Amino acid sequence: MRAIRIIYFVIAILVALSAAFAIWIYYIKEGKDLLNFTISIVGFCIAVLALFIAVRTYTSIDSVNNITKMDGNILDNENYVISVPELVNRFQHSNEKELGEELFKSIEIKLKKESDTAVLFADTLQYMIDLIVLFPAVFNASDIDKLEYRKRMDSILVEVERRRGILHSISKGNAIQITETIKLFKAVVSYQSFVADRNFNIHADLLHVRGPILCNPVTKTIYHNYLGLYFNKKAMYVLSSSLGLKDVDILSIGGVELLLDKVSSISPSHKEDAILYFRSACEQFERAHLACGDDIMWPGFIDYNKARTLFLLSLLTQEENQWLKIMETAIESRSKLNKMIEDVLTVHQDAKSYVNDTHLRNFFLYQEELARMVKLNILLGTKSPNSQENLSINYKGTLLSNTSVEDIQQLLKPILSFSVVEKYQRELVDCLAVRCSNQVC
Repeated sequence: MRAIRIIYFVIAILVALSAAFAIWIYYIKEGKDLLNFTISIVGFCIAVLALFIAVRTYTSIDSVNNITKMDGNILDNENYVISVPELVNRFQHSNEKELGEELFKSIEIKLKKESDTAVLFADTLQYMIDLIVLFPAVFNASDIDKLEYRKRMDSILVEVERRRGILHSISKGNAIQITETIKLFKAVVSYQSFVADRNFNIHADLLHVRGPILCNPVTKTIYHNYLGLYFNKKAMYVLSSSLGLKDVDILSIGGVELLLDKVSSISPSHKEDAILYFRSACEQFERAHLACGDDIMWPGFIDYNKARTLFLLSLLTQEENQWLKIMETAIESRSKLNKMIEDVLTVHQDAKSYVNDTHLRNFFLYQEELARMVKLNILLGTKSPNSQENLSINYKGTLLSNTSVEDIQQLLKPILSFSVVEKYQRELVDCLAVRCSNQVC
């Protein structure tokens, strides 16, 4: 922009000098033909005007090209991955409020100050997509104002649409990746909001995203994973509505027992619909796994989602599947991720070391503990109290049948910021206490 102003300034100086020179020549009239001189000056002025128009046209075209060109943009990068250590190291906040404020602030700054061109806007959108997995760390935490969260998120979405509208008004040709990425982000935010309110009748926003157009592995992974979750929630909505379990957490111990008792009474049409949705979900999780490649974070999320989907599918089809093996793989992936996060947050000082305890670290620990507890809930909920199979149920390598209830309470890892795991742990202890009192375990 500064170079353009310099060009305009030089042209203005030339015109002013030419006008002054013309007036001087006119008044001295040193033998010059006034008519020829006038024609020459007019021709010169026209030439200068043409130069001005040409320069302005060139700079306008160049400016439009700079704003709209998408060459080398991050949304088209087929080798892009999320740097989890970088995110963990950056957002070292001790509670959900501070983390939420910093997440929103970083997005708002990038939207306002670093999104003037299509390439920069694409980079901002990718940054927002990268942070999608962190939003539940704020939204699902116990001490958070969800209304304020939604207002802040809505203002971000409005600004995103405004930026998209500006680029779209200049050039429509390069906008397809940006448009689909925005639709994906909005659909995922909508899904997270519905699930946080325990509403399983999810809107079909994700179906409007043209997934095959998405290029880089992260956006493709998120698209297929959340599309799988969409189908999973549709199936769970069919199940809960048909069996009268709308207010029941069907992945709790009591919920699994109740579902096991009622599943045979589901109507054939509802059963067929639920099976269709669950199988569609599994297909999407498999595609998400292929898309994520060697990513260190997403396999733990994808396998957990697929494992619980396969379990519910097995109840409907009465067919054995690999849900337990996949759940254990998910737990292992999440455990590896947490070890890496621990290494990143370890501070070495004066021959001593300690781990910086952040809210984000607690969120990933919560994800690991959630997978462990859901696995135990399913195993305890589906096994008869007198079953010999109960003897092989373990938590972090410790057989529950050989451990007292008090020792199990000491073994369980408390996650204070997220109430779901705390609830599951309490139910587990109560269940084992009842079974032990009946001399079953």
